[in-house]
Amino acid sequence: MKIKIDDDVYAISRRLKYIDRDYFVLFDTISHHFEIHNHSQIDNTYCLTIPYNTLDMRTLEYVYRTRTTEIDNILFEIENDNKLIESTERYRAQSQFNDSLEDMFKRS
Repeated sequence: MKIKIDDDVYAISRRLKYIDRDYFVLFDTISHHFEIHNHSQIDNTYCLTIPYNTLDMRTLEYVYRTRTTEIDNILFEIENDNKLIESTERYRAQSQFNDSLEDMFKRS
């Protein structure tokens, strides 16, 4: 069963409307998660499930950050994270190679 949340302690359900006036919050009593829905979506109003067990400022940040209008920023962050991971892995591989060479020369 899903319950519509029109009011909450931090007024998150109302404040979501500043991001998009068609947003609304449902609480799923089976999974015990909050879901964000949007009236303007065709066929299905579901947008996302909030990964936190309460509605608070993180909810607003999460919803804002996951909007399609933010796709360029999200892709930029993913690219930067991937470059950092790649750089770290390359450094680790180079260090292991250097250590192996040192060990080989020490044994010679």
